[in-house]
Amino acid sequence: MEYFKLSSERREGSGKGIARKLRQQGRIPAVLYGHNQEPVHLSLAELEIRKVLHEHPESAIVDLTIDGKNRTSCNAIVREVQRHPATGRLLHIDFQRIKMDEKVRVHVPIVLLGNAKGVKEMGGILEHGLRELNITCVPTAIPNAIEIDVTELIIGDSIHVRDIVSRYPNFDFLDDEDTTLANVVPPKVEVAPVVEGALEEPELVAAGKEEEEEERAREKEASRED
Repeated sequence: MEYFKLSSERREGSGKGIARKLRQQGRIPAVLYGHNQEPVHLSLAELEIRKVLHEHPESAIVDLTIDGKNRTSCNAIVREVQRHPATGRLLHIDFQRIKMDEKVRVHVPIVLLGNAKGVKEMGGILEHGLRELNITCVPTAIPNAIEIDVTELIIGDSIHVRDIVSRYPNFDFLDDEDTTLANVVPPKVEVAPVVEGALEEPELVAAGKEEEEEERAREKEASRED
């Protein structure tokens, strides 16, 4: 995973009023915590953090410089990003201190590659199960995504967490090994709705014809007697 440099400034106090004022100035409020140290309230230039999140929306690793009376720096990982529910604008960032030689827990997106045979040749449907994996690894080994080739899957085939573990010996997978990542299922067959009473109509018509024929037979018999 790419490593980013970010500059931040200490901020005094917290609360909605201070956060709103910072955002009006083009800065995003943030907090840095972890490794048994006191949380530090920060602010960052919105444009800088947006560039980082555009490249790595999940678990970005940063070299975070903190300006103030005592200028310091540390390695950190983006733990939480808060956005406005309507506009999507950045509201707040949580950073966690990390050490580059210690494993961290991260969420990694899953990307499916290829066109499954069961879809292309058999008309099946490819279902994407789990969308991201929970793993632990050292920060320098965090992948942008875990790619899974589904080309050879036919209808009834599936790929589970246990099927990819051996490919990543440096990762600890935290999800259940039986969790489905991708599978191909048969196409859905639409059954035409049955209109109630539709099957009874031919019987009624047939019964009506029989009555007409009996009536004609009686009329013929009566005319002969006359």
